[in-house]
Amino acid sequence: MSSVRFQPLRVAFTCADPSQVQMPVADLLAALPASPLLAYTDPEAADLRVELLPDAIYHFYRRGEEVALAAFRIPVKKLQALPRKLVRLLEHVAAFGNLLNLQPPSEALSSILEVEFLQLETPASSSAPAEVSPLPRDPQGQVQIQAGRNLAIALRNRAPTPVHVYVTVFDERRYSVDLVYPYQPDLPARLRPSESLLIGSGPRYLLQMQLPEGMDVAVDHFKIWVSGTSMQPGIMVMPPLGQRLDPPSEDPYGSGSRLDREVRLAILGKAGSTPMPAFAEDPWWCMEQAVKIVA
Repeated sequence: MSSVRFQPLRVAFTCADPSQVQMPVADLLAALPASPLLAYTDPEAADLRVELLPDAIYHFYRRGEEVALAAFRIPVKKLQALPRKLVRLLEHVAAFGNLLNLQPPSEALSSILEVEFLQLETPASSSAPAEVSPLPRDPQGQVQIQAGRNLAIALRNRAPTPVHVYVTVFDERRYSVDLVYPYQPDLPARLRPSESLLIGSGPRYLLQMQLPEGMDVAVDHFKIWVSGTSMQPGIMVMPPLGQRLDPPSEDPYGSGSRLDREVRLAILGKAGSTPMPAFAEDPWWCMEQAVKIVA
């Protein structure tokens, strides 16, 4: 059994005035390096359209949208560097979407992890546990939290065996992914049977929710991953789109677990030459929670 496979991001390039751009569309297409994450097509079939503008400016548009999701100025000293820089940006968009949309082929592990999103009232100290309260909801039922307040995520392993748990947060405005738990990529993420965990409870690690400058509402998308075997979660971290994206490794295997290899396939587009572990023998599961941040 296999997970839902990603489709390469279909990209098209358009240009209103070829005489004013760095490289004509036909020449650019001929020079673009091949990528397993991307496929080049015409504007009508594209998931993402790149508009070439004067002064080395490039606008990215999602299908059917008139407001650019991103705009970049890409000056280059040597023109042959332009296709490579464009592909890096496009691969970032593709990898972000693949990871956000990655789902297991089975809900087999869905009942083993209790998850609750809360707000932290008082951080834990050396002498007292943390105090939390339920998150309020907006009229549409979406959980929300005030900017400046601290979020807490309560987990409990209901399985008779240990599991490994990872928490990421996706910023769809900046196309970035941060690792929430474990607090550092090299820390253990193992949860023993019946063990409970309160992520962000302090005193050292807090999850303070903030609004981007100039905004009074934003939404963060949290994704919790659980697996019976460990992975190397640092591979999931992505800086904001436009900042240099350096994966920890181009290795398609990582720890070798099914989850690790599925994640790396989504991000790198590489599956490796050896078969993945059978899902029935190495299952994983994930869940998502959107949290609205309000002023």
